[in-house]
Amino acid sequence: MTMKFVDLSAQNEEIRGRVERELAEIHNRTSYIGGAQVESFEREFAEFVGARRAVGVSSGTDALRLALMALGIGPGDEVITTPMTFIATVAAIVQTGATPVFVDIDPGSGNIDPDKVRGYLAARRYRTENGPKALLPVHLYGQPAEIERLGRIAEEFGLHLVEDACQAHGARVKTTRGWRNAGTFGAAACFSFYPGKNLGGWGDGGAVVTDDDNLADEISSLRDHGRISHYAHDRIGYNSRLDAIQAAVLRAKLELLPRWNERRREIAAEYRNQLRHSRITLLPEADGIESCYHLFVIRSGMRDAIRQELLAQGIECGIHYPVPLHLQPACASLGHKPGDFPESEQFADTILSLPMHPHLKSADIARVTRVVIETLEGKSTLLAGGHRPGDSVAPPLANGN
Repeated sequence: MTMKFVDLSAQNEEIRGRVERELAEIHNRTSYIGGAQVESFEREFAEFVGARRAVGVSSGTDALRLALMALGIGPGDEVITTPMTFIATVAAIVQTGATPVFVDIDPGSGNIDPDKVRGYLAARRYRTENGPKALLPVHLYGQPAEIERLGRIAEEFGLHLVEDACQAHGARVKTTRGWRNAGTFGAAACFSFYPGKNLGGWGDGGAVVTDDDNLADEISSLRDHGRISHYAHDRIGYNSRLDAIQAAVLRAKLELLPRWNERRREIAAEYRNQLRHSRITLLPEADGIESCYHLFVIRSGMRDAIRQELLAQGIECGIHYPVPLHLQPACASLGHKPGDFPESEQFADTILSLPMHPHLKSADIARVTRVVIETLEGKSTLLAGGHRPGDSVAPPLANGN
């Protein structure tokens, strides 16, 4: 029997009754774009994150692009980010006309390395006339980056801090003032509601959260054709609205998200316990960081052998991400070559994402870890971790932004 990487059917069963009631009301009112459902979701999601405002948009990519645009990022500006992320992070930068600048990762967490960010800024060998204007860290796999350190660096060098929280719904950071959710540290934070995310819709969707009312109003205008009244527009905007049907689904799931996230953390603890004496490298759980475990990722020089055996045993798995962005054909114009970001490249060659969703059972986890351990014990030589182009075998839902 195949074990799913992400089990959306089980999620849908939990929310079916509420969504059917909400959809009936939407159909009765024929309010498919905007309206009460979207307004209610924006209010509820802002409250969940701990931000003043949330603006629903049509995807996580649009959330990133519109947030940067609303902050005035454009041609001639640099935006610093990581090469170890989904391509939407960089696509959003390029779509504003700005230039993405990569900084390598911390090999333990996979998140952008604050020391390397500071090093790039201090050297002042910038690639554009305007130089850096924003810092865009990614909370990879649902584990927050070192966001307080990054925030201090951004403030020191006069940069906007924008969080790519597209995988971090409900992840938390312990501060001197207590626990804070990822998404509450920068000028804005961007979330994706792609179906496979911890909080996912029945199609694409996203949101920008911020404490800045003016910024929220600017994004609200940009997402809706620059509209200031029904047929008045003070700028050229975009059709980037969150629709009411997605909002209804998201509201139903948001109610269950704290419980689902807690179950993900329990599953991660079981994985860690069962793999603790194996030769697998586990991503560390840093003090003061609480991942929401969008993905559970392991590292091994025998990654390919483990992956092949899991698939042979009917266990879906994935690689997030097999090709660092500086080596993607779409980013060739940036002029990078193999070896430019060695930590990201080695990370990509050794990572494997195991099944992770809140409906996994302990028997499922035991089945996965048994295959992993038996594969390690049955091989005496390390296998190459390469095979970069097209190497991910995760179902499509596991990869989008």
